Amino acid sequence: MSYFEKFKDKFILEPKNSAGLRNCQLGAVWALKSYYTTTDNKVAALISMPTGAGKTAIMMATCFELNIRKALIVVPSQLLRRQLCEKFSNLQILKDVGCFDKDTPKVKVYEVIHRKKEREEWEEWEDILSEHDIIIAHPNGISPYYKNLEPIPKDLIDIVFIDEAHHEPAPTWKSINNYYDLNKRVFLTATPFRRDRKRMQAKLVYHYPLEIALRENIIKKINYIGEHMGVRGYDEALIESAKTVLAKMRALMNNVALLIRTDSIPNAKKLVNKYNTEGIKVDTIHSDRKNSVNDEIINKVKNNELDGIVCVDSIGEGIDIPIFKIGVMHRTQKSIPYTIQFLGRISRQDEQKEQYATLIANKSEVRGEINRLYKTDKSWELLIPEVIDSEIKKARYYKSTYSVINNFSMPEINVFFSSIIYKVPTGFEFANEGIEPAPPYSIIHIEQDSDDDPLVVITSYDKPIEWAKRQLYIEDNYDIHIFYHIKDKRLLFELTTSEIVLKSFKNLLITSEIEKLSYNKLYKAISSNYADYIMIGMKNATLHGTAQPSYKTIMGSSVNSTIRPSEGRIFGTGHALVNIGTDDTWGISTKKSRVWSIQRGTVHEFKNWCDQLAELITEGNPANSLPGLSFLAKTISVDKYKKLPLAIVLDDFIFKSDLVEIYVDGTVYMNIIPIIVPKSIDVIQNTILCEVSISTETFDIQACLDNSDIWRNKSDKIVQLKFDKGTTSNQYSFCQFLNIYNPSLIMSDGSIIEGKNKIIPNTSIEILPDEIWKKRLWDNCNIKAERYDAIATTNLPVINKTIELIKANYDSGIDIIILDDGSNEIADIIGIKKSSNEIYLIHCKASSKTTPGVRKIDGDILFTQVLRSIHWIYNNKLFKRISERLKNNSKIVFGNQTVYDTIKKEFEINEWDYIILAVQPGFDIDKIKDNNRKNNNNYELAIPMYERVISSNARIEIWGS
Repeated sequence: MSYFEKFKDKFILEPKNSAGLRNCQLGAVWALKSYYTTTDNKVAALISMPTGAGKTAIMMATCFELNIRKALIVVPSQLLRRQLCEKFSNLQILKDVGCFDKDTPKVKVYEVIHRKKEREEWEEWEDILSEHDIIIAHPNGISPYYKNLEPIPKDLIDIVFIDEAHHEPAPTWKSINNYYDLNKRVFLTATPFRRDRKRMQAKLVYHYPLEIALRENIIKKINYIGEHMGVRGYDEALIESAKTVLAKMRALMNNVALLIRTDSIPNAKKLVNKYNTEGIKVDTIHSDRKNSVNDEIINKVKNNELDGIVCVDSIGEGIDIPIFKIGVMHRTQKSIPYTIQFLGRISRQDEQKEQYATLIANKSEVRGEINRLYKTDKSWELLIPEVIDSEIKKARYYKSTYSVINNFSMPEINVFFSSIIYKVPTGFEFANEGIEPAPPYSIIHIEQDSDDDPLVVITSYDKPIEWAKRQLYIEDNYDIHIFYHIKDKRLLFELTTSEIVLKSFKNLLITSEIEKLSYNKLYKAISSNYADYIMIGMKNATLHGTAQPSYKTIMGSSVNSTIRPSEGRIFGTGHALVNIGTDDTWGISTKKSRVWSIQRGTVHEFKNWCDQLAELITEGNPANSLPGLSFLAKTISVDKYKKLPLAIVLDDFIFKSDLVEIYVDGTVYMNIIPIIVPKSIDVIQNTILCEVSISTETFDIQACLDNSDIWRNKSDKIVQLKFDKGTTSNQYSFCQFLNIYNPSLIMSDGSIIEGKNKIIPNTSIEILPDEIWKKRLWDNCNIKAERYDAIATTNLPVINKTIELIKANYDSGIDIIILDDGSNEIADIIGIKKSSNEIYLIHCKASSKTTPGVRKIDGDILFTQVLRSIHWIYNNKLFKRISERLKNNSKIVFGNQTVYDTIKKEFEINEWDYIILAVQPGFDIDKIKDNNRKNNNNYELAIPMYERVISSNARIEIWGS
């Protein structure tokens, strides 16, 4: 039975007849007891208390309250290791406040001085692991970070206390934390944050503010004396001031000593000589001296044989000697954490409560984040709590994480100015906790100076060197991600060097609904600063097809004057690069609402650039086009659905992929293009309900312009899309794909809605040419029946009759007719005429009535099918898709497989012409082609269809009666 189990009945957490523990100590113990009723130990518990508030007593009490058998305590210095051994051995702290029976024996405490190379060495030392209840070590003696070192076996330890835990992100400390990841771990520190903002792998469960510690007299107030450089130098000026203060304070009390800090052992030795020359007896403690020598020096201070000690950096952490009441900083700390740690050494309270602690430092040397402390007239006892509480609030970005933190040193940032801009809701904030990227990525550094400054995230992942055999060699890959939120303008600027890595954690950091900036606000970024275009990229605004390029780029001098106004029938603005004045170049891209500038700079300079952008974007009215390009397709924001779309066509990303795999509830469909059919519109709810068909699978989705993610699944089916293109692979849920790659909603007025942008082509054609209208004889045809019937000889369905009409012009020896009717078809009929190098995509629809007319219902679905088939015009994957379908339900109904194979083998995409036939025997051609006829809806619908077909360099014919 362990010591803490055996004598638990001798321990009283809250004794009634004695002083007991301080409120802050009780609060910390209660917090730990509460935390370990719900956690699986995966995340350590972090206790934040001012130095001098009594963290050692918390560790002691916790061992009793959590029924600990063996505890490991990790401390940052050999000096502190020795002190803790003495304190834990007799538990005198608990005895003095009445929490523990004074007659109980000592605790057996083992101090780890030497490393062990094998586990067996620990097990052989039975007096260590069997007889000792407390093991105290420095990281250098137990950290798995070091080679040829065996840490204390994790199965032999119940709890690990990490004292002065602000060191934890350092690799030696982090390795300890990771090694004991299944054990209870408690971090204790006065500053649960670091200057470099490396995140502690811990959950902040209790924070005791310094302000309360001052109010409850746990620590003394701080009197600050700021010295300027003296005639002989700043060391001499500080020594002179220290000599004066020491004399004044010793006139009031007996036990007063100096705690002097510097940054190196050579400087410490020099200071010892300088102080001794001035009659102040000091010596130095540092890591190069033996423990016995350091202990002897400290004892001399306690016995008033020395006036003080000189310590080097963190060697002074953990010194618990109340007579240190004067601190002298010969090398001023640049960070809040180290400053607070040092102040804690001189501000411990004792029976002489009326005395202040005194800090002496050189004002001229102050730099960095502590500048506010040293350069203000405000009392430190008021200012320091404000500073620490401010830092604690910032800790929300990193206070709890499972991420692996590497030993990363933040370089000077020099980023290329490029940002995606989002509109964010009022009250937007970054998430507080759990920002853990998906493997193999990890966050190694986060920093943000204030809530009004950019948040900077550095990520890392291991990548096998491509030319190294069997991926044996690994190189570190780092990426930077910057997020700048301008609250009053409700804008968020996002910069990243890797969208793939950003995707791994973005939805954890940003949980609010955000939406990309609309085109007409994006245009304003360069509209008011326009000087001269260097490059203009135009995207196909009518409908993406392989015949007409989805994108066209023009660059050079006087770019805008070389663009023909007729381009506006097809193209809108994709991106633009302009000269701003004489020495600056800015660009915009509508694809992702991105703005960039041909310059690099620091985070602060990036922030200033974003502030400038924000002013341009938000002032004045939106712009529907870029200056000098008003003839291109215009773009306006849209926030309401007013009519049901004529058709919905997927972004051409899906048509350009080498392989498309669609998983519907686990069933996979290969290279099938989903069909989205708009079903109904609710103008009040601002939604459009659609049905999606994937082979025989159907499910509903909904578009809502009131949501940042417009598309949402309205069924229980789980649908995933995987795209392979070259060596890259992307996977999305179906609606996630739609929200990233907005489909085109084709409206009856010829406009297109993509996301929340309405694109209005510069349409000049309103009268359709006569040659597209074709009358055909439909004798021996049941015009109300569509589907192909292999045995029908009379009353032929529309598809049978169409095949009969066209095959008279085909040569069976060299031409092919393919029946492709079925789900996810390319067309109902595919005609391949090698004799004239023509490919016909033929869409057939049955009439709603037995007699021809001008009924809108007869044109809706037919014209929608035509719009979908445009993607196959001049598409080099056309024959690959036809071959796949021929292996299933499609078949050759004229010609033979040998002819098809020959055509496929010799096929050269640009040597063929493409014709689309829209076949509807229910159309009365004379009536439907009359544009003066009232309520001729089919004519109006045929206009956007015609525009898109001819813009794809194809021809179209509409067959009727």
